[in-house]
Amino acid sequence: MSDSVDLDAVLRRAQSGDAEAYGAAVEATQARLRSFIAGYVPRAEWVDDIAQQAYVSAYQSLSDFAPGTDFYAWLRQIAFNHLRAELEKASRRRRLEKDRRAGLGSSELLRRLDDDDGDDEEILLALRACVGELPPASREMIDGYYGRGVGLSELGRTLGRTADSLKVSLFKIRARLRECVERRRAALEAGRS
Repeated sequence: MSDSVDLDAVLRRAQSGDAEAYGAAVEATQARLRSFIAGYVPRAEWVDDIAQQAYVSAYQSLSDFAPGTDFYAWLRQIAFNHLRAELEKASRRRRLEKDRRAGLGSSELLRRLDDDDGDDEEILLALRACVGELPPASREMIDGYYGRGVGLSELGRTLGRTADSLKVSLFKIRARLRECVERRRAALEAGRS
């Protein structure tokens, strides 16, 4: 089946409605297509799914294929389009998960600042601005502990510090952030008056 003339004949039969002929075309190309897909996917379990999607899409669009042209190149482009869509979905999921974790970190930080009264959105905006004013090392601690949920021991190893010293530093940073948020909120209230 690897001979292009035989594949063309099989594909013409498949275009005429012969499902078994399409099965033969799948058999003739699947090892090569799976190898192509495997070179791009981040996880091995994606290979079967993307290959299956590509073959289904190709079958549904088989009337668009021009016999005598390179079927494998056409099929590979279909697979690549499915692959790109899957990678974009995975990227979106990672961004949403990162945003969710950042939101949880901000919520936890707000809770630790003991600031339950007032508009949470207003507080969150002030908090973000205050975090932005911190020195880089302090921002890194805040991002690691509250944003990414890294434990004190692991964060300490990364930063070359003990967990106890990080606790003290985080306590001081929270106090500094509390003061900054209160200043910003007071300035905002004064501006409203």
